[in-house]
Amino acid sequence: MVNYNDIAKIAQVSSTTVSHVINKTRFVSPETRDKVLKAMKDLNYKPNLLARSLATGVTHTIGLVISDIKNPFYPEIIQGVEELAVKSDYNIFLCNTDYDVEKGLKFIGALIRKKVDGIIIASSQADKFLFEELIESPTPFVLVDWNESNINVDSIYFDFESGIREAVKYLISLGHKKIYFISGPKYLKTASIRKNNFINIIKSFKDERISYKIIEGNHKIDGGINAAKEIEKEKDMPTSIICSNDLTAIGVMKTLQIDGICIPDKISIIGLDNIMLSEIVTPSLTTIALERYLIGKSAVELLINRIKNKKIPKQTKYFDTKLIVRESTFRVKNP
Repeated sequence: MVNYNDIAKIAQVSSTTVSHVINKTRFVSPETRDKVLKAMKDLNYKPNLLARSLATGVTHTIGLVISDIKNPFYPEIIQGVEELAVKSDYNIFLCNTDYDVEKGLKFIGALIRKKVDGIIIASSQADKFLFEELIESPTPFVLVDWNESNINVDSIYFDFESGIREAVKYLISLGHKKIYFISGPKYLKTASIRKNNFINIIKSFKDERISYKIIEGNHKIDGGINAAKEIEKEKDMPTSIICSNDLTAIGVMKTLQIDGICIPDKISIIGLDNIMLSEIVTPSLTTIALERYLIGKSAVELLINRIKNKKIPKQTKYFDTKLIVRESTFRVKNP
């Protein structure tokens, strides 16, 4: 078995220098480094990654925890995380919780035991239990979509209020006076934030005399289907619906269409997330957009900053949301 001494002998350097080249623990001149790498190649030497991590205390791995791998919201975030992580010499462990807090806790514990260098939590069911587990660990972490800028941890903050306000204002400009909101499940922190943003915004337009109603969904297509069926039972249906995410909006839209209700002539619909499907459905979905690729990339940037220097001040990055107008919204014909 090839060892450091064998490489050192061919490269004509010390075994200590070989260790520094392999483990990246000290600066080595490019000329000397090239000699060591050539010797490793000639001897067909493959570094033992486990031994390397034990020697340096660095595993070059990052855990990424998400809520639902089937949800089209996540691929762009994952892409942003992965691309920058790989460029920075980190591998990704992807963990999917399926909106299960217990599962999330198990994943967090497993990642900490595996001594990953850091963890990104992009899971909408992150709660105080997950938070406490992370705080008690020495492992650096970043919270994505936690939406509490006053907590003393590194986090990515989404300003849903700006996009929802733009959506409500746009519907009012089209003559809509009855606007429903289909939320996510009440146990999800992020769903509550979006719902409360909507309620506060509607109340800020009190002079417009807008009537509204909140219907609970589940951030999935079937939740949108069930919400639409509930709405169809009403004698005086709303002229517009804002949904807490695009999957919900798609479920609503398709159910109403199947039942003969024309979108947007009878009811205008707005989603949130701007997933790829929102452009493909018919009519194309007006939605509130998030820059998900940049969100993923930014999460890695914050995490690597923290890994390199645990003493830096708390890092918070803000992302605005904005309305993307497509075909699923229309002016009320008889306001």
